[in-house]
Amino acid sequence: MKKRLVSLFLTFAMIACSEPSKLDVDGNLVEGFVEGVHYRTLATPIPASNDDISVTEFFWYGCPHCQLFEKPLHDWEKTMADGVTLVQSPAVWSEAMKLHAKVFFIVQQMENMQQVHAALFEEIVGLREVRDLNEQQAKLGVFLSGYGLTQQKFNEKLNSADIISKLKQAIQLMSSAEINGTPTILVNGRYIVLNDSASSAKQVMDIASYLVELEKARLANP
Repeated sequence: MKKRLVSLFLTFAMIACSEPSKLDVDGNLVEGFVEGVHYRTLATPIPASNDDISVTEFFWYGCPHCQLFEKPLHDWEKTMADGVTLVQSPAVWSEAMKLHAKVFFIVQQMENMQQVHAALFEEIVGLREVRDLNEQQAKLGVFLSGYGLTQQKFNEKLNSADIISKLKQAIQLMSSAEINGTPTILVNGRYIVLNDSASSAKQVMDIASYLVELEKARLANP
């Protein structure tokens, strides 16, 4: 299947036989969430790794929409209740994205990971036209050296067993969640937010918030 970037700035999709979405005065979606319109449920849910409700964002550093989504995503994270956690997982469907995913996992081990993570979007978006992966790797090594990681250490980590294992896990998670676009939100391994039903990142968060509550109710009444 051809992979595509999903824009978060589409107008609401008009789907036959579905209840229209309703907005409050601030533009928040407040009711009318419909399975198959605003979200879908995985046929085979992914087992939870702990007792928290996880919200996973599948992203790619080279995706301009993901770059724009970073601020509203992390603003929303600050409002999450106890027992709800945000996880970011790199999407992978090309050799370049494998490299970028490994860079993500390397950065997660750095003390200044949040600063480096934020800066990597602009860096890798700018590298999308560089077809030679060796050249990309070299440029990323120079970039990370500016944040305290030597190029030698960077190259060692790229091929380490730990990073390769994390890459394989990310690919498996993406496959299990049937992800084919970025950014995409998965709630507790069960519900996928359908971006086409929202007209802004904020409304994607509304749907995700609803799904968190839906999952809380399901867990409370198994």
